[in-house]
Amino acid sequence: LEEEQQLRRQEREQLRQDRDRKFREEEQLLQGREEQQLRRQERDIKFLEEEQQLRRQEREQLRQDRDRKFREEERLLKEREEQQLRRQERDRKFLEEEQQLRRQERDRKFREEEQQLRQERERKFLEDEQQLRRQERDRKFLQEEQLLQEREEQEEQQLRRQEKFREEEQKFREEEQQLRRQERDRKFREEEQEEQQLRRQEQQRRRQERDRQYRAEEQFARQEKNRHQEQELWQEEEQRRRQERERKFQEEQLRRQQEEEQRRRQVRETQSQEGKGYGRLLEPGARQFANVPVRSSPLYEYIQEQRSQYRP
Repeated sequence: LEEEQQLRRQEREQLRQDRDRKFREEEQLLQGREEQQLRRQERDIKFLEEEQQLRRQEREQLRQDRDRKFREEERLLKEREEQQLRRQERDRKFLEEEQQLRRQERDRKFREEEQQLRQERERKFLEDEQQLRRQERDRKFLQEEQLLQEREEQEEQQLRRQEKFREEEQKFREEEQQLRRQERDRKFREEEQEEQQLRRQEQQRRRQERDRQYRAEEQFARQEKNRHQEQELWQEEEQRRRQERERKFQEEQLRRQQEEEQRRRQVRETQSQEGKGYGRLLEPGARQFANVPVRSSPLYEYIQEQRSQYRP
């Protein structure tokens, strides 16, 4: 019995030692697995942080490139607008000098219509070009935003598999980025609207200035035309009066010649009846008296008018 009890005690001791050894081995394996899991999680966290840092750098680089392109486009747009203004100023001065040399209404209207059509074509060309640049810039911006959004969605899907704290932190950062992006988009739209408003006001001012100048030139042309027409009417009236006076003068001359002929016939008849001596004495005096113009006659008026033309 003692030997049997001794064997049992030894077996129980052996079983206890085996159980303790297995427990220690399981504890070591469990601890090794936990340490390996921690190292894996720490490596994944570092990898994600590096990925996020790289994506942030990429987004920052994209934003800087987009801002640089936008500034470059704005600079080119400003230079073209300045060139357009200088070209319009040069054309305006050229037209003003050219208008001073014009003397006929037909040429003036033709040049004005040609200038107006050229400015309208240039304005439409600039508007179309600006619209195309704006559409291209908006398309690129939307495309970049879409790419960023797709990458952010991938990040969200990957971060959801991590612990709750990392998900909440990532969600907070995404919301903050969304707010910043919305704020940036709002500021960009406001600046774009202000720029469009300024361009519309400038175009309205130029159109009003061009219309005012056109009306002033039209009024000056009408005044010149009326003055020329009045001068032509006055010249025609003067020509008609002069012709009328000449006609009356010729009629008066013809009448006087006829009266002179009639008087001479009467004188000859009188000479034949009363004698040649009396007729010779009467004829020179009568001729001299007949040739004196009467103040109320057309001949007297014609002579007075001819004298007034040469009078200083």
